[in-house]
Amino acid sequence: MRRSWLRALLWAAALLVLLLAGGLWLLVQGVDRGAVMARAAQEVKAATGRDFAVDGRVHLSLWPRLALVAEGVRLGNTPWGSRPDMARIEQLRLDIALAPLLERRVEIGSIEIRGADVLLETNADGRGNWSFTRPAPAEQKPPTEPGAASPIRVTLARLTAQDSRLTWRSGTSGHTETLDIDALSLDRHPDPARAPDAWRLETDAGWRERKIHAEGGVGVERDAQTGARSIPLDLDLRMEGVTASVDGRVGLGEAAGQAQLKVQADIQATAALAAMLRVPLPIPVPAKVSGDLALRPRQIQVDNFELQTQGQAVAGGIVWDRTITPPALQLALHSDGLDLARLYPAHRAGAPAPDVKGDARVFPDTPFPAVKLPRLSIQADLRSERLVLPNGLELGAVRLRGASLPDRIELSQLDFGLARGSFNLSGRWQQPEGAAPRVNAQLKARGVAMDALLALMRREAVLSGGRTEFDGQLSASGNSPHRLAASLSGEVRMRMGEASSTVRRGGGVPGELVSALLHALTPLRGAEDNFKVLCAAARLPVKAGRIDVDRSIAVDGERVSVVMSGLIDLAGERVDLGMQPTVKKGTGLDPTAFAGVVKIAGPLAAPQVQVNLAGTAREAVTIGAAVATSGATLIGERLLGKVTDPRPCESAYSGSAKTSAAAQPAGAKKGGGFPRPLRGLFER
Repeated sequence: MRRSWLRALLWAAALLVLLLAGGLWLLVQGVDRGAVMARAAQEVKAATGRDFAVDGRVHLSLWPRLALVAEGVRLGNTPWGSRPDMARIEQLRLDIALAPLLERRVEIGSIEIRGADVLLETNADGRGNWSFTRPAPAEQKPPTEPGAASPIRVTLARLTAQDSRLTWRSGTSGHTETLDIDALSLDRHPDPARAPDAWRLETDAGWRERKIHAEGGVGVERDAQTGARSIPLDLDLRMEGVTASVDGRVGLGEAAGQAQLKVQADIQATAALAAMLRVPLPIPVPAKVSGDLALRPRQIQVDNFELQTQGQAVAGGIVWDRTITPPALQLALHSDGLDLARLYPAHRAGAPAPDVKGDARVFPDTPFPAVKLPRLSIQADLRSERLVLPNGLELGAVRLRGASLPDRIELSQLDFGLARGSFNLSGRWQQPEGAAPRVNAQLKARGVAMDALLALMRREAVLSGGRTEFDGQLSASGNSPHRLAASLSGEVRMRMGEASSTVRRGGGVPGELVSALLHALTPLRGAEDNFKVLCAAARLPVKAGRIDVDRSIAVDGERVSVVMSGLIDLAGERVDLGMQPTVKKGTGLDPTAFAGVVKIAGPLAAPQVQVNLAGTAREAVTIGAAVATSGATLIGERLLGKVTDPRPCESAYSGSAKTSAAAQPAGAKKGGGFPRPLRGLFER
């Protein structure tokens, strides 16, 4: 009896399974696959205005879910597109719900895509092929039955894609980019507070041979007032060495190509990111980057940009504009303090270079590397309250404004604080086609402490104080340092206020210009001389690399003044200068206590200082007479003239101390080269 009951139960279960299978088979067979795909093509055509076709077979699949599978699916491109199809799909699987089949309706719950090839492109006017134009609706016939429903309904809950590719092509530049999608899934967002069209996205993709993982929320929203549609998104991104978040919205329809995004990135390594962007990224890591991006057709604007690294920060705004010709990059950045020596320790200056001796050149004739400026306009406005250069030099209150254009670099303003003073520079570098580069520069400095400036130049602290101002205007042309120096023209002026000095005498002669000048000013011959410098001035006119010094360098001490004359030849890299100390009246000093005429001569890289230590005032006059006898009197007039200038600094700075042509004897030589009188004076 028990076996009969069990046998009856098994037969009933088998019969039920057969009935269910048969019913399912009948339902499936009742689905007109051709009608479903034809209806799908009509719906796509109505929504996009594009052709939709299936070139392969269409069949039903029962495992793992009931689904309609189509192979060789195509979506047509816009008429101006670069290829006939905007999208090609190897296999499209549409999951079908069973219950609606009882009402002879097809309801699609999820879509699976495999082997898709999607092309997004623009034309020369910037219009995208994703801007669909719906055809004008035809006159509708009333349904045969009131309230009849559409035979196909899409209630999409999930979309997946595998082994697919998304290609972007610019119609203006022809540039293309490809995103390889290994896997992508879109699911209805589980948060009920989200909009009905909110989705959860997760994808693994590759761009420029680098892997990217993205996950987060996306959706579709419509503005209640304007009707404009957009995609809100909140994504987290990961790639090698970088994690980032993107929050904002991307426009659709008429607003396609526009976006408002807030981006934050944490960078632990830059190699993969630099390879992906195809630009070097000299950013010390770890670093944090953030900013508000406004994307418009052919324009990117970044507001509230901030870069933090090594405890330092740079903030401001960036604009990349391709609506103009040439394209323009605008940078407006500022920092409270930036220590480049700390950020780039490998670029710190090493040990001081050894003293240059012999025939070494200051301006080598090695050609500059070829410079090819980018074919775009770069406008920069940069500020930093404190800037430490890689070599350790510290600048204060730095402000740089300039531009790089395809044929030149313009520096309209470079202000900075240095040596307790302020500097202002401006200039231009220009590369004419087929010609050598041309450079011009202007310099203005005020309130510079000479002792601090000499300390920065690693000179011995021989001065205290000495507020100084500089003015200069120079121009040159050449494709090597030597040719630039040989063509240098313009003028440099310097004026220094009161300072004090202590000169410690050694066993030899001072070996550089500043020490030699102070040596000539010392009224005593002790081991250590203290004195006051009332002023110093220089006016250096330059013409074709030649600086003629005609009593245009002067130092006025409390009891002694010094003026200099001679020549600095930048082209020949030679210097020949002479200076003569003059005792002021009423000081009670013995002129015989001073060094005589000081000569600074030799190669520019290592000039030698020679002092007539045994000289007296009477001997100096004798030397001057001997020079005059040989007909070489110009430097004799310049250095050993009997007229004492009560204001040597003012005369040197203004140029009024020049030896006039009328005062020169008839035998004085005119023309180029080094003046023979100086050679006659010092090379006896």
